[in-house]
Amino acid sequence: MTAPARPLADLEQDALAAVEQEWERRAHGIKPWTPDEYLDRIARVHARYEQRRQWLRLHDQEAA
Repeated sequence: MTAPARPLADLEQDALAAVEQEWERRAHGIKPWTPDEYLDRIARVHARYEQRRQWLRLHDQEAA
């Protein structure tokens, strides 16, 4: 039995949390991200999920 699909918004929040964790991890390393790099990663996550929402709308599926 598979788990029910999680809403897209939840998956997006998980992806943003992963970026936050990577930001924190790299802050203690040799080459931390610059604020621009961090903001770029956040923008990529939002863009990826927006593209998914558009695809789902075109294919008559629910974009949660």
